Amino acid sequence: MFHRSSSGPGHRGSQDGPTSRRRRHDAEANPLRRATDRTRSRWLLVFVLSCVLAVACGVEVGLTAMDNGLRAAAEQARHRHLVKATTVGETTRHIPTRANAATTTAPAQWQFPPASRHTSALPVPAGTPVGHTVALWVDDTGEAASAPRGRTELASDAVAAGAAGAGLITLAAAGVVFLRLRRVEARNFAQWERDWERVEPGWSGRLRPGREADDD
Repeated sequence: MFHRSSSGPGHRGSQDGPTSRRRRHDAEANPLRRATDRTRSRWLLVFVLSCVLAVACGVEVGLTAMDNGLRAAAEQARHRHLVKATTVGETTRHIPTRANAATTTAPAQWQFPPASRHTSALPVPAGTPVGHTVALWVDDTGEAASAPRGRTELASDAVAAGAAGAGLITLAAAGVVFLRLRRVEARNFAQWERDWERVEPGWSGRLRPGREADDD
């Protein structure tokens, strides 16, 4: 009676397991792959993982900055009011004293709160006539103020914060890995020098029969 050989998938897997382990052992036992080579590979892996961590932290920092910015902008918007100011005088051109560009202003009046009148010079386009209406942001007291921050500006700041956070982590990781790899390379070169001093005489033939140890 003929017996079928055990060459099924299960049997093949049982042979592949030891073979794979033997190949890995041979690779680790490779004399050309020194301990410093394995250390170098580990530190490069550490750097790659640090970059992944930096990206994750950068995203988290950006999202947090965006959330905080939206909250602050919402609070600021509660105390900002858009009013209409009316120019009451001729425009005046101001020559810059430093690197700032020249500006043109004109005296204007507005009311906010309704019973409070304010007068101040506001930036306007050159040639603005008297009686022209200018949109103006003011605070709760009616004084001129900056406009509430928009989502575009907040998003730009959040991206900058996230990029800065990721960049700092990446630079720190790169510095640590660089210093560590320098030590690994120094140890590797020292090991090669010791090995070369040991094998060079026999390899070059200086210690062959009939030659002195100090012969060139």
